[in-house]
Amino acid sequence: MNLGIPTADFKISRRNFAAVTFLASGALAWFFVIYSFMSDIFTFIKVDTFWFYVGQAVFVGSTILSVIVGAMIAGKINVKRLLWAWIALGVLTTSSLLVFQGIFFSLLVSVLLGVSFGLGLPCSLGFLLNYTASEGRGRAAGAMIFETFALAVVAVIVSDIALQVFASSDMAGITIVLLCIGLRSISIIGLVLTPFQREPGKERSWKIIFGNRTLILYLIPWIMFNIAVGLMSFVTNWIRQLPNFTDTYKQSLDLGNAIHFLMPVFFALISGFVADRFGRKQPVIFGMIILGASFALLVYTSPLSLMVYLTLSGVAWGFLTVVYFTVPGDLAYAGSQEKFYALCAILPFIINLGIGGLANFSGIGIPAAALSSILTIIIFASIIPVLRAPETLSESVIREKEAKEHVKKVEKLVEESRKKSKSQNSSREK
Repeated sequence: MNLGIPTADFKISRRNFAAVTFLASGALAWFFVIYSFMSDIFTFIKVDTFWFYVGQAVFVGSTILSVIVGAMIAGKINVKRLLWAWIALGVLTTSSLLVFQGIFFSLLVSVLLGVSFGLGLPCSLGFLLNYTASEGRGRAAGAMIFETFALAVVAVIVSDIALQVFASSDMAGITIVLLCIGLRSISIIGLVLTPFQREPGKERSWKIIFGNRTLILYLIPWIMFNIAVGLMSFVTNWIRQLPNFTDTYKQSLDLGNAIHFLMPVFFALISGFVADRFGRKQPVIFGMIILGASFALLVYTSPLSLMVYLTLSGVAWGFLTVVYFTVPGDLAYAGSQEKFYALCAILPFIINLGIGGLANFSGIGIPAAALSSILTIIIFASIIPVLRAPETLSESVIREKEAKEHVKKVEKLVEESRKKSKSQNSSREK
């Protein structure tokens, strides 16, 4: 089975495929690394813990607002110029971390970092609609998520090594910032590969988009998923506050987080294949079941159950992120695709970060047994809207792929039979 490399049924050239995936994956990988190491970056620019939390909140808030603005202006200005400005702002803002320091700068740069991530992201994701056909969109989204997490994992490993080698030295901060500059520059590759042209169409209001019943049915489990994952940060706080929080717990937490980050690299490709072969609903259901099961394991909290939870939740991320980068393209009205991606792919994820940031700032811990049971029920209940939702991959596409696979199996059997018959004839002649 072909999980990631473009083929004829993708109905997209390799050049456009690379352009679409690299355009967004560079920005997404940059975001993951910036957010993961924001505390270390703020230490590097000489800002204390309180202002780090303020800057983190400003960053998330700025991202939300810029995503909405970016979705609204995409059809009103030159798309190519918007994307160039978006990338340039990201590179320059990240580079400024090497030069400036202090509280005022930390707040200003938090705003600019959010804008440089959110402003062009809906537009860049909208090209999944413009440049991919529905029968290959899942695998294209899977490749995009694969690239995102593969780049982010490499950057995280190098950043962790830098922190260990250079300890409190400024070289650690410089290394992280340089990595982020490199990640943000990757989007340029996508931009120079093809002359991006936005698919024209009548722009629809937010009211009409919110009135799309199918979109809402798919959106409910994604929102609940992100709320649930965000709330688990309170459980992590509780685990860290346990009297028996030993090195074993810490090692399980560190290893589990590393595996959690690595799982989407593999399962995004699988999710993309499943979404294109069997439909979009299957990966959502798989992901929600896996996440619900991982929550249930935390009722009996131990280093092993903690590591298994983090591993399984990483698998769930791989399945779900691909679908929610695919479904907006299936449902979007031409001319309003950016609004669909802003609403479906980005904002629920920001909810997750906002809740997690609140947990980290407050330091409040909630016992795993108290929260995990409730979240398990909520997650399993969230599958119901997806079951009621219509499949966004057309039935004719699914049946056509089944027919092609059947023909291939028949051809293979015929070929094997022919070879066997030929071999038997040769044996008789001898």
